Amino acid sequence: MMTKEVWQLNDEEFKEIEDLFEKKIALENLTKIIDADNQKLYDKLIKDYGKTVHVFNTWWDKMAKKYNWEGKNWWLDFETKKIMINIIEA
Repeated sequence: MMTKEVWQLNDEEFKEIEDLFEKKIALENLTKIIDADNQKLYDKLIKDYGKTVHVFNTWWDKMAKKYNWEGKNWWLDFETKKIMINIIEA
């Protein structure tokens, strides 16, 4: 499978999605260690996670529309700050 560059993020765009990604992963990791019996803390975690996932997904939708990205199922190469898609060779 080959990859294709769709877009080169600027520093501001990259920082925004990097922060959202890190927060999303941190909250996912917290779900593994928070005791569900602590209802107040667990409810806050679930609420924060839902909000973060929504903002994360909205970022992708907004950027795809703004820059008219081709394809779908984009992913970010964190080293190059490029939005990529996988190309299936026939």
